[in-house]
Amino acid sequence: MDKQDKTDKKDKTVFETFIGLEIHIQLITQTKIFCGCRNSFGDPPNTNVCPVCMGYPGVLPVLNEEAVRKSYLMCLALNCTLSEKAVFDRKNYFYPDLPKNYQISQFEHPFGINGYVETTLPDGQAKRIRIHEAHLEEDAGKMIHEGAVSLCDFNRTGTPLLEIVTEPDFKSGEEVESFLQDFRRMIRYLGVSDGNMEEGSMRCDANISINYPGKGLGRKVEIKNLNSSRHVKLAIQHEEIRQAKMIRSGETIIQETRLWNEEKKRTESMRSKEDANDYRYFPEPDLPPFIPTASFIDEIRENLVELPHLRRKRFITEYNLPSETAEFLTDEKGRADFYESVCKEGTDPQTAASWVKGDVAKVLNREKMDITSSPLTAERLVSLLKILDEGKINGQTAKKVLDMIITENRDPVSIITEHSLEQLDNSDELSSIIDSVLAQSSAALEQIKSGDMKPVGFLIGQVMKLSGGKADPKKTKEMIMEKISAL
Repeated sequence: MDKQDKTDKKDKTVFETFIGLEIHIQLITQTKIFCGCRNSFGDPPNTNVCPVCMGYPGVLPVLNEEAVRKSYLMCLALNCTLSEKAVFDRKNYFYPDLPKNYQISQFEHPFGINGYVETTLPDGQAKRIRIHEAHLEEDAGKMIHEGAVSLCDFNRTGTPLLEIVTEPDFKSGEEVESFLQDFRRMIRYLGVSDGNMEEGSMRCDANISINYPGKGLGRKVEIKNLNSSRHVKLAIQHEEIRQAKMIRSGETIIQETRLWNEEKKRTESMRSKEDANDYRYFPEPDLPPFIPTASFIDEIRENLVELPHLRRKRFITEYNLPSETAEFLTDEKGRADFYESVCKEGTDPQTAASWVKGDVAKVLNREKMDITSSPLTAERLVSLLKILDEGKINGQTAKKVLDMIITENRDPVSIITEHSLEQLDNSDELSSIIDSVLAQSSAALEQIKSGDMKPVGFLIGQVMKLSGGKADPKKTKEMIMEKISAL
């Protein structure tokens, strides 16, 4: 944000900003956290419910092992200290989409505490963000407001929700936006969540305070339920300006929860901010503490993967790639895995990167396909690039074959054979085609003879057309110039 946004003509003070995040990610599991209902987005409303997640009297929760494993995997990736004893607690509050009138969460003994994660700031600098804790809880339902009517879909109730709380280490909305993009990339690499903010599987609350430089934290305001990294940035920027104006005018910042109004581009008060004692936490009587064994943690640790920011750095150094290319290749784990598989088969890393970033991405985007589920395997691309390198086809033909591999689900060799796409290796045949083109291009010949070389490209194009794209452009140009010189 421009510093001028935080100042006015009378007061040139630039306030110091402190921002901490509460990031909620829905874990990818087959069933909900305490019952056997499907954990699935987009199903008809209120179809994935049962007495347990609806809070009927007398029912007992059973902890989902898959949710626990993915929570610990996330804690390890965040470099957290793992709790020797993880305890579930009841967080008591009333809301229409919370059928139990309490939420099973974690308070004093979460899965992980005191961690950190590396991120890259918008200016390219690295920064370490401290993680206060990561705790597992159940999600609430979803309210749907239509005019004067409010409806409730309880399908989301009981979805395993991991909350990651950072320390107030961010200084601007731009830093937060960049971090959330890195964070989403990380959880997708780990396979713990799809991170789709538009579907609510990743949500963010931002706690922001400003103060005079050197005075430490101010009184924080929470901006709740932000559903895109861009909205988070805009809400923080607006809140910085609002709080600065209040301080300059002598008003007191109220500790409260606010919502971001996207239409009006401003935050609006929702309620006063609750403290922990307002929720009357107490240990969940129906769930015993979870005590992880050393073998359990070792098993989880084996599932850790190379995180995207580390992989990006390695691609730059190991494959000598530009930063922008490395960032594109490592944006999705499947794409990075595909690229490395192509390289491991002996393909030049720069050539592989150029194809994956260029023509491969172009065709996949057009066909709305993901590289991991498309017909283009690493083996097929390696085969195509090898045929191209051997001079059996030219670059233009290789692009056509790539398109057919993806759209027809076939290997490159069969495509090239069936359509007779191999380059002309018979100089007599190519020479005959060139002679035919030159015989019909007297005007172009005169221009070239007079020193104007522009028509050479036109002649090459005519040869490519008559040869069905099978002529080698470089060889064609050489033969054209030789024939013109001999005239």
